[in-house]
This record gives sequence, C-alpha cells and structure tokens, in this order.
Amino acid sequence: MLKYGVIAKAVELMCFKSALGRLAEIFPEMDMAAYKKKVKKEYKAMLLRTPDIGGSSLEMNLYIAAFVFSLHKAQPDKITPGIVDEMVTAVFDSPFIMKVHKNKKCTLFTDEVQDKKVAESKASQHSKYELDWKFDYQKGVDEFYNTYTECGICKLGKRENCFDFVPCLCNMDERNYRNDGGQLHRTKTLANGDECCNFHVTRLLQ
Repeated sequence: MLKYGVIAKAVELMCFKSALGRLAEIFPEMDMAAYKKKVKKEYKAMLLRTPDIGGSSLEMNLYIAAFVFSLHKAQPDKITPGIVDEMVTAVFDSPFIMKVHKNKKCTLFTDEVQDKKVAESKASQHSKYELDWKFDYQKGVDEFYNTYTECGICKLGKRENCFDFVPCLCNMDERNYRNDGGQLHRTKTLANGDECCNFHVTRLLQ
C-alpha cells in the first residue's frame, strides 16, 4: 500500500497553499482550516487503502491523484470537477512550481532518460501491480512517442468513484511538458473514453 510519509507530505506542501488560496477566492465563506483538516484525513485514508506499484517512477502520480481526489471527497457537495480544475491550475501556476522549473535543464530527449523509459515501457507490459500503467515508448532525437493503454490514475479514479476528476490531472500534462522543454501533441486520452493516451512530445522551440 502507499504510505502517508515523506512523499505524501511533500505533495501536501507543494499543493495546499495555492489550492486553498484559489478555493478561498471562489468560496470566501468556507472555513478553510476545517476543510484542510478533512482533506488531510481523506488523503491519508486513501493512501493507506491504495496498492503501490513497486516504487516505479510513476508512483508519484498516484500520490498526486489521491490528493486531488481528496479535495473532492472532503466536501463532495461543493467541490466539483470544475472547482478542482481551478485548484489544480492554481498549484501549477504557483510561484513555487514556476521557480522549480525556471532554470531546469531539459533532459526529456537525452539517451539516458529515453533509454530508461524504453526499459520501463517493456517492463510495464508484464507488471504484477494492479494500479500500474501499461505503455509503449518510442524514442527519438527531438521527439518521442509514449502510448499509454492503461493508466494508474484512471484506475484509482474508478476505485475511489472519482473518475470525473481524472481530466483535471490530464489537463496539466501539456503544461508539465512545456515546463520541462517539450511540446505535447495529444488527440486521445483514456479519461475521455479513448483506447489510449497518445503522447507525442517534440522539443520546444526557444
């Protein structure tokens, strides 16, 4: 199972301030301290019932997804996918996230990173972990293709009856790649009912 430890607390540290700040703008009457306490309770409980995926590099995504789903579960009558979308956007627009990526060197297209992805994609086809991703990675010089046929976030969304909130995370993929020096071209997502997520990433022109 996932743990409420260093990684989980790092996600809280990264997300809470900006997410709650945006929520306070939308619902100024809300008791943010009480809501934050409920989110933490939901988040911890969800992690402790969520199977891990063996320490894969994608495991961090399950921690982030669990946090996002907990934003809804803490107050389901008020926190809709539209509200969560705004909260997640606020996190990725935050000074902290922008500072992290400001001087970050693009490594998406290096042999070291891409060869590791190729190896992970081959291993994913035989993964024994219930919530793991399955994907095929094709490397290139200034571009790569990464086709996901199974998604751990989608699986967790279904387990937690929060599948409607999965697109809130998908919506950030383009920004994530752009922050890392890439441009995402994608026409299909599993969250929208397609047969795959067809990531095609090219080097971002400066």
